[in-house]
Amino acid sequence: MMDHMATATLMTVDEFARMATGETEDYELVEGELVPMPSGTPMHGEIRGRLESLIRAYLRRNRIGRTIAEVDCQIATSVVRRPDLSIFLGVQATTIDPNRVPVPFAPDIAVEILSPSETAMDVNKKVLEYIAAGTQEVWVVDTATTEIFIRRQSTIGLLRGDQALETPLLPGFSVPVSELLASDF
Repeated sequence: MMDHMATATLMTVDEFARMATGETEDYELVEGELVPMPSGTPMHGEIRGRLESLIRAYLRRNRIGRTIAEVDCQIATSVVRRPDLSIFLGVQATTIDPNRVPVPFAPDIAVEILSPSETAMDVNKKVLEYIAAGTQEVWVVDTATTEIFIRRQSTIGLLRGDQALETPLLPGFSVPVSELLASDF
């Protein structure tokens, strides 16, 4: 008796891009398959908004790039991810078509704020995909433990408490982790 394997029809990035925004707003494209994204909690939204505001203010003073929240980025042939915040620097920031998704490349800094339903394996897979696509840093913000993991090509750092979130990619940008992750709830 022969085993019959089911074959799934995989979606291309172009097909994903042609879908109506309402059809894709809760999905990422991973290896050609639509993968549902978890909904963010109120804390998730608060932290993302706070970090976005701080980075926007920094980039207004230091015109070296742009940050965009929740934008689809093509990070591999059949992978489209939507970081909570994408920071594009230098020439890359000037080549983004404001009316086209996905952005056809990975951000220089990808920020992922953990959702309670995400597993460590899911997050690690995303982080490794970003790094493989040329992202210089991935910031994984864990609101439950009030820690921020910084992943670069060859190093991983952990920040907590009064340690400052800083990066050579944003010279002079600095915010204490405790201030960034303070809860107003």
